Amino acid sequence: MSGWEPTSGDIWGGRPIARRIADARPRRRVVVTGKVVDAQPSIWRGSGAMAFGLDDGTGRLTIVFGGLRSIPGMVEGVQCTVEGTALADEEGIVLWNPFYRFEP
Repeated sequence: MSGWEPTSGDIWGGRPIARRIADARPRRRVVVTGKVVDAQPSIWRGSGAMAFGLDDGTGRLTIVFGGLRSIPGMVEGVQCTVEGTALADEEGIVLWNPFYRFEP
């Protein structure tokens, strides 16, 4: 995504922002940088999607882009920052259609 900058404050919507995956909780804002550790087309809640595992060294979460079969540049090994509201799922913490940017 171009033109997006991650939220820089400590609070979002009156709640603390998780800056590490280990601190992520459902219904809370998450802004983390990590490495994509896997990528796979998937069916999430009955719809086609692309799912990626993201690991920041403190934990792992899943980022899901609904209705897409690929995200250009989003491949295993790439470093990226994501921001979104955490949801609980059978996979653990999930961010649906988060903002993202690739990091050097």
